[in-house]
Amino acid sequence: MEKDCFTFKTHIEFAITSHEIDLDTISDELGMLPDSSFRKGDLVTSKHSPRVGRETYSLWALKSEPSELEEETIGHHIEVLKSILLPKIEILKRYKEDARFSVSFLIWIETDNSGIGIDLNETETAFLNSISNGISFSLLTM
Repeated sequence: MEKDCFTFKTHIEFAITSHEIDLDTISDELGMLPDSSFRKGDLVTSKHSPRVGRETYSLWALKSEPSELEEETIGHHIEVLKSILLPKIEILKRYKEDARFSVSFLIWIETDNSGIGIDLNETETAFLNSISNGISFSLLTM
């Protein structure tokens, strides 16, 4: 019997948001620029309607490179972000504890397998939890 091969497109975004702290302050403290960002007050147009509004908070984000594999795994994305963020862990722990920040991970998975399951080991969950207030999963089944 032939094994089914499913497609898994994945990436992880690490995001710091704040209603009060400027993006330049975050970049300066971390010593790096974000992969994506916006500032509180920036104009934004909805992708789904002609609505125009202003951002109510600032976002500073790093993203792992999207990958396409035939297995249900995201560990390689966590390792990439860990290698970048671990040297900054004391700053990030401070952000996590500071009510002016929200620090989170978004795990993005696109797949043609409607019965997907993802396992995170103790080391991975310990790292994610050590510097974030939350972990979100976005699953898109095709």
